[in-house]
Order: sequence, then C-alpha cells, then structure tokens
Amino acid sequence: MPDRLASGRHHLSREQVAANQKQRLFKALAAVMAEKGYSDTTVHDLTTAAGVSKATFYQHFTSKQDCFMSAYARMQQFVIDAIQAAPAAGTPMQRFAALLDRYLGFLALDPTTARLFLVEVNAAGPEAMRQRAQLQQEFVSGVAKVFKARSKADRFACQMLVAGISTLVTNALADADGDAVTALKTPILGFTERVMKVPAGG
Repeated sequence: MPDRLASGRHHLSREQVAANQKQRLFKALAAVMAEKGYSDTTVHDLTTAAGVSKATFYQHFTSKQDCFMSAYARMQQFVIDAIQAAPAAGTPMQRFAALLDRYLGFLALDPTTARLFLVEVNAAGPEAMRQRAQLQQEFVSGVAKVFKARSKADRFACQMLVAGISTLVTNALADADGDAVTALKTPILGFTERVMKVPAGG
C-alpha cells in the first residue's frame, strides 16, 4: 500500500496529495474486500486500512460503491490498453498470443485486486455488472480484430472464446493465485487454434 504521507510540510502539490490518498484507498479496497467481501466492507473499514479520515474519503468518493466503481474503471482502462496494444504484425495466433499474454500477465501481477473485480463485482450492483459486460465486449472486439471476424458466426466464436477465458481466469483467481492465471496461457492457445480453425502458419 502507498506510504501514508507524513504530517506537516511535504512539498507535494494538492493534486499529488489527492492522488496518493486515492491510491491508498484503492489498495485498501482490494485488501479489505478480499477478506470481507464487497457487501460486508464499510467506508470505515476502507478509511482505517488506508489511513485517511472519513472527510478525506468523501472528498474523493460519494460512497463505497463510487470508490469501487472508480477503482474498477481504472483497472478496466489498464486492460483495454493492454488489448489495444496487441501487435499489428504477425499471424493471427501470434497476435492473439501477445494479447493473451498481456491480459493474463496484468491479472497475475496483482491477483488479489484482479479477484476483487472478477468475483466481488457480482455483489456491487447493476452498474458494476454493466461495466464488466462492457469490458468483456472490449476484449471480444480485440479478439475479433485479431482474427478478422466478419460474419455473425465468427463474432459469436470470439464471444464464446472470451467468455471461456473469463470463466477460467475467475476460477484460477479463487485463491488469488497469479501462477494459476499465467498457467492458463498454453491450454487456451491450444484450444483457440482448434476452435478458431487457424490454418498452419496462419
């Protein structure tokens, strides 16, 4: 968790102080909800874990859900950036392998936080579920672009592939195990090559 700023003069701008406070709250969110779950976590739990006052919390967020959704949007952008960074050159399977590697690698870096947004999101309400659905569609679009999916059948194959990946990753994160996440890469690539009917060398 980011260090708590020392009291007194610290030569940081107001924006830097605010950024530090929000980062600590996001880290607290992941740590506390990993232990207590979304529903049983309170604003008091978050402020205590982050080392900030309730007044500071409400300067940044209107509620626990607002804090969760802000953290989720931040994670979502990281994932979208990874998907969009897939190389334009290479065979479809090479490009998909690079995309998958970035996605799994990102989740494995902080499996506790990844678990929060793949599992606890189900308890965070309709808005959170819509955000998750949007993220999954971004992933589908990235996969469809890689495999040049044009027909409804091809697009559906991409949707099924992404849904399968999501389920496998969620199961692997049940114990916040980053190694279990990265271990999925080889079997997913093998399955993808078969289901997407990629020709040899293609």
